[in-house]
Amino acid sequence: MFSWCIAMSITFDIPPDVQAGLEGISDLNLRVALYLRLEAQLEAVRRQRHSTQARDIVAAAVSKVEADRGAGTDPDEAFDEFRRLHQSITERL
Repeated sequence: MFSWCIAMSITFDIPPDVQAGLEGISDLNLRVALYLRLEAQLEAVRRQRHSTQARDIVAAAVSKVEADRGAGTDPDEAFDEFRRLHQSITERL
């Protein structure tokens, strides 16, 4: 696995299977920059659409479901809990 460094901002690991598929892409840096630019624009739209509180509630709900699954909770039970948390979020919006 090797790391990709984007000038002054981000370093991340690229799994070997992905790295193999990237070899030979001469404009990879441009593609990554375009992808990141589009993601930044999408995130700006999300921030306008949803309050910080709503995003925090969703993040907490997702974390809880992931933790429950990691602890061996039945997926159906985890989904039911997620549904209850989603309802709670919706009521607060």
